[in-house]
Amino acid sequence: MIPTSQISEQVGYVRNLKRNVDDLMEEAQKLKDQCDDMESEGQEASRKRMRLTNQARTWLGHARANLTEIENIKSEFDQRQTSNNGFFSDLPSAYTLGKRAVEKLESVRQDLNERSSIELLAMSSPPRVMEMDVPTVGQSSSKRNMDKIWDLLHDIHTSVICIYGMGGIGKTTLMKAINNKLKAASEFKYVIWVTVSKELNLQRVQKEIMSRLHLKFDENDSYQDRSTQLREYLSNKRYMLILDDLWNPIDLSEIGIPTNKENRSKIAITTRIANMSAVQVCSDMKAEKIRVEALTEDEAWDLFAANVGKEVVHQPHINDVAKKVAMECGGLPLAIVVVAKAMEGQNKKELWQDALRALRAAAPEIEGMEPQVFLPLKLSYDDLRDEKVKMCFLCCSLFPEDYEILVICLIDLWIMAGFIDNVNNSVDASNKGHRIIEELKRRCLLEEGIRDDCVKMHDVIRDLALYIASSSCNEGPKFLVNANVGLNEPPHEETWREFERISLMMNEITELPIRPECPKLVSLFFDRNPITAVPCSFFELMPALQVLDLSDTFITSLPVSSSSLLNLRALILRRCWRLTEVPFLGQLKELQFLDIKSSGIRSLPKEMQNLVKLKRLDMSCIFNSLTIPSNVMSGLSSLEDLRMLGTDVNWAKGSELAVENDLTLSEVGKLKRLTILEITIKEFDCVENDVFLPQLPKLKKFEVLIGPVRPNHFNVLYCMKNVHINGGNNYSRGVKEMVARTEGLNLCDADVTDVSQLVGDANDLRMLTIDTCTKMKYILDWSDVGENALQNIEELDPYNLPSLQKLFKGEVPRRCLRKLNKIVVSSCHNLKSLFSSEMVQNLDQLQTLEVHYCDGLEEIIEGHDGSLPENPLPQLRKFTLRGLQSLKSIIRRDTLALPSLIKLAIIECPNLRLPKRPDTADWPSITPLALNNLES
Repeated sequence: MIPTSQISEQVGYVRNLKRNVDDLMEEAQKLKDQCDDMESEGQEASRKRMRLTNQARTWLGHARANLTEIENIKSEFDQRQTSNNGFFSDLPSAYTLGKRAVEKLESVRQDLNERSSIELLAMSSPPRVMEMDVPTVGQSSSKRNMDKIWDLLHDIHTSVICIYGMGGIGKTTLMKAINNKLKAASEFKYVIWVTVSKELNLQRVQKEIMSRLHLKFDENDSYQDRSTQLREYLSNKRYMLILDDLWNPIDLSEIGIPTNKENRSKIAITTRIANMSAVQVCSDMKAEKIRVEALTEDEAWDLFAANVGKEVVHQPHINDVAKKVAMECGGLPLAIVVVAKAMEGQNKKELWQDALRALRAAAPEIEGMEPQVFLPLKLSYDDLRDEKVKMCFLCCSLFPEDYEILVICLIDLWIMAGFIDNVNNSVDASNKGHRIIEELKRRCLLEEGIRDDCVKMHDVIRDLALYIASSSCNEGPKFLVNANVGLNEPPHEETWREFERISLMMNEITELPIRPECPKLVSLFFDRNPITAVPCSFFELMPALQVLDLSDTFITSLPVSSSSLLNLRALILRRCWRLTEVPFLGQLKELQFLDIKSSGIRSLPKEMQNLVKLKRLDMSCIFNSLTIPSNVMSGLSSLEDLRMLGTDVNWAKGSELAVENDLTLSEVGKLKRLTILEITIKEFDCVENDVFLPQLPKLKKFEVLIGPVRPNHFNVLYCMKNVHINGGNNYSRGVKEMVARTEGLNLCDADVTDVSQLVGDANDLRMLTIDTCTKMKYILDWSDVGENALQNIEELDPYNLPSLQKLFKGEVPRRCLRKLNKIVVSSCHNLKSLFSSEMVQNLDQLQTLEVHYCDGLEEIIEGHDGSLPENPLPQLRKFTLRGLQSLKSIIRRDTLALPSLIKLAIIECPNLRLPKRPDTADWPSITPLALNNLES
């Protein structure tokens, strides 16, 4: 006989079915939130070289499986509720469903309980080999040397290999090829590449190795503690360490590299020093030595011809002299490529003969550099016809060796130094700077950086630049460069006299000389030094100084007398946190560029209105409340570039001044030469209807943030003209006029149901991002705007709009959305469908479509087969669907072409059925994970 308690329990499965399902869905939402949070943590952790632990991955997989089963339970429950046969018509199945609900509820609660005890993150494993770009060099010699090195790597008696030869001979290229070849082999657990450079910094080398191995360390850890940690990690692993460009002996055990032969690890060294000191480096480390020889004549000619262009060098009137030019490069691959680029496209024999003459001229001499290197390299410098472009090139050497130079910082330096001229405004100057960058890269005088926004100088090219700007060369200006070399004090002040530009950036200098005599000095760089004070007489004997950079120092004041710095053009005080007052600014009558970004300055002096030559003022990200007296801003009559984004300025409301120190935005509107504006306006009431109207058409670039600044600031818009609006609803005519002129609009936390009032007249709008506007029901009501609205829109990004019912209300005019090529929709849970059959006809240029975590979305394109275009979205190339639990279809038909599609990613869309392709071709690669129930 069945116990009464058991009967009661079984009856409860049916009787309490609805309550149990409701409880289950409530707990499931908690579980889903935990899963989403864990996945977000994992994505963020990957940027920090972390990963989810195996325990966390297992929990996440089990939790996601539970959530999928819960959706099935809920679906069956909903079907039962709507069934015509009545809720209790099928008791056995109701009993089974109820039991599943109770059991799943218990499982979910167990998952939630276990979550708190799970270790979430662990360090991710570093890649075994990091592949590198390898330029083309002479194949025969390269293969010979590669074979030698490969044999030594497999020689049990060899632990250290030294590859040496002159600068630019191809040592680094050779080892990059070895590095890449090791990717297909399995001899070493890790292949570690470190560029050492001329100025040996053991702590930097140590940190780079630890970073490569994803070893966590604190900047406050001692050198010895890091050494111990590194040694313990590597002691039981077989590794290969490549130290590129070594100039001095190095104690590997001091860094933390175990040098015992038992684990059969290898160390490879490249050095350009071919004299006894270089051999001594190798001998001290008991290394097997391989000398990299110059290319043979045939190899050199092949490389030269390939870079100049065979159609040029094989012309009968050029061929003979071109071969002589190639041979003058001495088989040096770097020199060959540089000279070849200088002669690229030259069809006149006279130009080739002059190049040969230049190469055969007297060789310069410089310590550590063979004459054969500079002769060909200097030809490319000499071929720069503009003397100011030559100065742009030489000024790249002011930065440290192997330094990634931000392009915008380099161009700013050129502009401030006066090397970019014959331009009308700051935007044109920046554009010309980019053109010079590309010219220098084309001639191989600059290289691409690791980051897209950086460039760097090859160390041989930098040595050439420093030679030209040295006392031993009579051609260029005189530079004193000791950047990032570990100086604790500056060179003695008597040595400063002859130099025009001095760079001592990125050292450990705390004190400056009292009164250095520098009659020729025009540029002085002391940025990123822990300097605490500037002597009162420091600037007295610098009458020609034009550019002064004291960024990232600890100075609290800057003593400028009425007779000093009279010719200063540029003053850079970025991130000088301890500097709070700058009373001297009014005295710098020649000042054209002032940068106090992220400094501690709290007020500007009223006398600053005397700076009638000031062209650029950057006071962005000053988080103290910054006081700007009235009439200071409007007095800067030459100002072209004003940047104060993220800076807390108390703008006065209304056009009339309440008190003397109130500043109104109308002063900005009076700057007739302004072409670049970046500004934050915290209160909407400060934006007068006509505040910016006089200058808006003249601005070539602007970034305006209106409303309270959010902690995460604002989304990045890649346009020249951008407006960011945080909050608000009934916007003034001034705000609407700014939007009407903008190319990018980012609307956050606004209390609006649509953006019709804002973008109706924004005919230039290219990017529209809408973030966390909780009342927004649709983006645009076409009945409230003209037929030209959004006719130039290229990218649309609605995010976290919980009330959004559809993207657009009403019929889309034929001219609108025709340029839209990217749509990213995220967390719009009330959307049922994305595109109407009418709207999709306007999307014939759409190339990228991403839809993420829209819980209510059931279909992408609505409408019946007869109302749909024959080939919707013909240009779509990338299509991503993620976390769409309710999505059932892309289109209401059995087939879908998408002829341009190259990438399809479908993740966590369990109910989606893919249509077939009409040409029977397979869908492109679907990445990365689950394709539950998908048919193709």
